[in-house]
Amino acid sequence: MRVSGWLLQLATRALAESMDVRSMIHLARRFIRNYDLYERMGFSRNMSIPNKDAARQIVRDMNESELMFDFVTMLIKIRESGLGGRKYGIPYLSEMLGEIRKAGLIYDKDSNMFLEDPRVMQTMNWGVLREFEEYIFTFLRIDIVGNSTLVRQNPEDVIQKTYSDLRTIVQTSIIKRNGRIWNWEGDGGLVSFYFSNKNIHAVMSAMEILHELYIYNLVRCMLNNPLRVRIAVHSGLCQFRHNFEDIKSDTIKTIMHLESKCTKPDMVSVSSSVYQMLNQTMVEQLRQANNGTELPYYCYELRWEE
Repeated sequence: MRVSGWLLQLATRALAESMDVRSMIHLARRFIRNYDLYERMGFSRNMSIPNKDAARQIVRDMNESELMFDFVTMLIKIRESGLGGRKYGIPYLSEMLGEIRKAGLIYDKDSNMFLEDPRVMQTMNWGVLREFEEYIFTFLRIDIVGNSTLVRQNPEDVIQKTYSDLRTIVQTSIIKRNGRIWNWEGDGGLVSFYFSNKNIHAVMSAMEILHELYIYNLVRCMLNNPLRVRIAVHSGLCQFRHNFEDIKSDTIKTIMHLESKCTKPDMVSVSSSVYQMLNQTMVEQLRQANNGTELPYYCYELRWEE
């Protein structure tokens, strides 16, 4: 993502006015190992580097290394908690936040990161995840039950309208919880959650999708039979790639297995890794599955009280 010249100027001023060169170098080495300011600037080590020149070089290097937003995040942390046991009054932070907001990013205090403002843009990496880096995600996998039969028994325009309606229901549920659709194939897809409360948000989205589909089948569904889905939720390590087809992940293989082999129609299956991170209210909505498999999981489904 392109960084504005004004943001670079503000960050340069903030550094130059708040800390000495030695502290700046210490800060830069948190991002670039063995960072050598003298070598980068062509200065002899017995020479004194002016504060403003040092700040300008460090900010330039952060930007060229695509670390600028992480660097501003660190400046926020330094103002609140200090650096190396010393407090620093970092100026111009509100101006920097305003400039970053213009680029479509907002600061999330819970995760201490800049994230996409979903009102401005919605990309699968939230604007911050790096190619080839590994992260712990929570995934939601959804698939239409008996899709081949539906295609044979219903007109093409009805099928396409149903696909579109399902995606809208999913998108509406996940976007307000900062989820992203990573892959969609008409009859279902894979959704990713990464930031704070990701397990709770994924399970809440899955439950809401079931509820919305129940209403949809009552009042809007054009199919010969109700639209039924299977939904699974699982968490684990996965390498991020902008091209979904390039992603090779055991976590994704596991959720595909959980959805296709363990989940019944009109049901949400939740893996034990997700279940352990839920609050008591959500846990009470789930029941442990008793299927005799080596993969423990928990289920949620709409049930009528007797």
